[in-house]
Amino acid sequence: MRDMTASSFPQQDEYLELHLTGLSHDGRCVARREGEPVVFVRGGLPGQRVLARLGPRRAESGKRMLEAELVRVLAPVPDGMGGERPAPCLHAEDCGGCPWQALPYAVQLAWKERLLADALTRIGRLRLPQAVFRPIIPSSSEWGFRNKMEFAFAPGANGLPRLGLRRRSSREVVEISACLLASPRMMRAFAALREAALRSGLTAWDGRNGLLRHAVLREAGGALLVELIAAPAPDSDAVRLRCMGEELVASGVADGFAHSERRAKTDVAYGERTRFHTGQAELTETLELPRTPGGHDAPLRLQLGHASFFQINPATASKLYGEALLMALEALAGTEARASGGVWKAGEGRLPSCWDLYCGVGGLALTMAPYFERVLGLESGAPAVTLARKNAKRFPQARFECADAARLGEYFRRFGAPDLLVCDPPRAGMNDQVTRAILRARPGHLVLVSCNPATLARDLARLAGGDAAAYEILAVRPVDMFPQTPHVESVVSLRAKAGTLLSAPSCERAAPGGRPFPA
Repeated sequence: MRDMTASSFPQQDEYLELHLTGLSHDGRCVARREGEPVVFVRGGLPGQRVLARLGPRRAESGKRMLEAELVRVLAPVPDGMGGERPAPCLHAEDCGGCPWQALPYAVQLAWKERLLADALTRIGRLRLPQAVFRPIIPSSSEWGFRNKMEFAFAPGANGLPRLGLRRRSSREVVEISACLLASPRMMRAFAALREAALRSGLTAWDGRNGLLRHAVLREAGGALLVELIAAPAPDSDAVRLRCMGEELVASGVADGFAHSERRAKTDVAYGERTRFHTGQAELTETLELPRTPGGHDAPLRLQLGHASFFQINPATASKLYGEALLMALEALAGTEARASGGVWKAGEGRLPSCWDLYCGVGGLALTMAPYFERVLGLESGAPAVTLARKNAKRFPQARFECADAARLGEYFRRFGAPDLLVCDPPRAGMNDQVTRAILRARPGHLVLVSCNPATLARDLARLAGGDAAAYEILAVRPVDMFPQTPHVESVVSLRAKAGTLLSAPSCERAAPGGRPFPA
């Protein structure tokens, strides 16, 4: 063991004492000293002094980097950096779900603001005035906020299945007795499902063989759904899973149960097809959005299926979507829109058009819908499009089409560019086809929602980087959807620069599916 001041280059599996001085864009801690290689440490908190074991070297951007795993904490975060608090979870040392729970919440929020700003500066090479950055929106709750939990099965003693959460930096499953991010009812359902799995005689998936793979629990509107994801099962095992689900629903533990199959060996809690379902099939999630005359006069209610993508922190999702709405109105109607809560002046009427790319079940599109004459949502998942159309019953101006994001350019060519384009892409961000299509068509305003500062920075660099950029960034707002973790959501407002707007067709054309969709 030695300190980083040693002159010789450290080797793999060597133990080092490190002072963690900051965070990387993906939430790892950083130990950095002038003239020495940067060390990225999994585990630990910024400000701690730790013992870490080095992993293999790697090159990044032409520099030598080192990776390390936390072994133990030698000194806590000093009071001058916010200090530490006792981790309240029984499984804090083992489970990988809440690495920041020892950081006071105000300190978590400050680091998330810094993570986002650093990503835009270092990865996107964007030079933004401080006025563009708005204060982070905190989570409505630090604990018990999740409407969805994903648990993993693994073989246990005597071949019996274990059900729990992943160990930190590992695929190993930790059996848990409590989780402070889930509701009490969700944890009761977890315990009942674990007992049912033990009684079933079914085996757990080990990466090659076995049946039980994941359990996904979702809760909204007072109802709870259980999805059990398994490897392809013979009929005899499928009958056991059916009995398990019927028992959980009949006992009131769950309101609905689905048995899904997954053939792919990748370790993802996503079923490729539903083999059996009993009880309630959908949940109703409620968003409390800004109430305005001529806008939303009631909560927005969205139907979700057991496999639907939706924000896992619904109370804070209301704030996230509300912020996206207010940013859009502010950009399109001026700063008085935010000051008045998004209220239009008498006689102004609705804005012409808004599109929502990666629209899912329609949350962002329908958040915007009261303010626009025409709304189009594009989504590649057919089940999500079906639900989005169901959710749009109160909004006849909204249309949803099943289309991959890569087809955005085709839609621009057919219908012209909208006044507002809203994008909430997956963690990988927008691909080159999407950003090229946007740069060719130049919608007047963009609102981007992102869960990954690194890919957001890359996408913004393409759209708004450099002196010849097509867009200018008006506002950046982080939102804390994931307390106790380094993950941070963000909303960004952009406006096409003067002289870069392209004219849109003014005639009415046939929309996809044969419906008229004016450009």
